[in-house]
Amino acid sequence: MKIQPGSVVQRTKDILFNRIDDELLAIDANAEYCYSLNESASRAWELISSPTRVETVCQRLIEEFDIDKATCERDISELFESLNEAGLIRISDETTL
Repeated sequence: MKIQPGSVVQRTKDILFNRIDDELLAIDANAEYCYSLNESASRAWELISSPTRVETVCQRLIEEFDIDKATCERDISELFESLNEAGLIRISDETTL
């Protein structure tokens, strides 16, 4: 599914991330994979603990980081596509939350 600003995303797995400075690090023993999220990706992960629109995540990140809307939407879409491929998030095109 192509991620759009109105797409709704939410975490699907309870992967325990440990904060190391401004980053999050976790190991998924079942998938034999290590996840490392930088500061802005860590913040995006925190923002999707419940169903949240991509545009809402970007609005918050724009407020908290020095990033423009187009860059944020592109980077967040790439991040969420990667997390979706890893089975860590669920994406839907719901019109309401």
